[in-house]
Amino acid sequence: MGERTSLILPAYNEEEGISLVIEECLGKVDEIIVVDDGSTDRTYEIASKYPVKLYRHERNMGKVAAIRTGIEQATGDIIILMDADYTYPAKYIPIFVEEIKRGADLVLGSRFGGGESNIPLLNRLGNRIFSIIASYIGCVNITDAQTGYRAFRKEKFSELDVDAKGLEFETKMTVRAAKLGYRIVEIPIEYRKRIGKSKLRRFRDGLKMFTSLFSVAVHETSLLAKMIIIPSLLFIFVGLIAGFISIYEKFKYGILKHEYYPLITTFLILVAIQLISISLIIDYLAKKLDRIEYELRRGK
Repeated sequence: MGERTSLILPAYNEEEGISLVIEECLGKVDEIIVVDDGSTDRTYEIASKYPVKLYRHERNMGKVAAIRTGIEQATGDIIILMDADYTYPAKYIPIFVEEIKRGADLVLGSRFGGGESNIPLLNRLGNRIFSIIASYIGCVNITDAQTGYRAFRKEKFSELDVDAKGLEFETKMTVRAAKLGYRIVEIPIEYRKRIGKSKLRRFRDGLKMFTSLFSVAVHETSLLAKMIIIPSLLFIFVGLIAGFISIYEKFKYGILKHEYYPLITTFLILVAIQLISISLIIDYLAKKLDRIEYELRRGK
């Protein structure tokens, strides 16, 4: 008997796109699980007309809670996550499943393989930055750490599940997989314009995601690198103070009362940049060695 596949569709006020998504996915997986996350529109009513497993949160608890509910109820061996706004084409599902069967631990649908034109410019820039940060933390090359289109084995979700409630969930999951030495495969995908109104609040959600990733980066930075970075930041702070004093004196008096302050500023900032560069190299090597160690342990 072959492995079963379960598609999880978290949905919140997606009455315009949910039917198109379900119809496109029927026949491509063994079961479709729709989790209506407290919608106030006709999402639940529309989804109930299709042969899907349908669950409902009495109130809006967030996408991550809906994903967890769906996975808890899934009977499939392979889990596929997809948004209910019709942005992700179902035609890639067989490719995702095949990659998992070939040994991939996490398959990501990368929107930057040709589908990025339908991502708003600001979102595109943010995604690039977050993916670079995630790649550095996880010591792997990831182009789209935030994609909501992904696949993994259900048995691995206990390790992939992370402490997150919002959009940072996908990125932190990707970083977790990389840190565990998991084999991550990216599939270039088409990304369509969403149907319905976006729930993304760009500034607030972007700031929250950046803060979350920054905290992960700080936590994952090696002790030796921290010991180098901290005094480097102090050098930059002192150098900037000396620089501001020089600018103030030039504008107020027309001359520099402390002629050596600009030299101090330049010297301290250059030293700090050199030290930070060294610390980043050390930290990257430490992460690389950790990942190799994880991979060796998994290979035993």
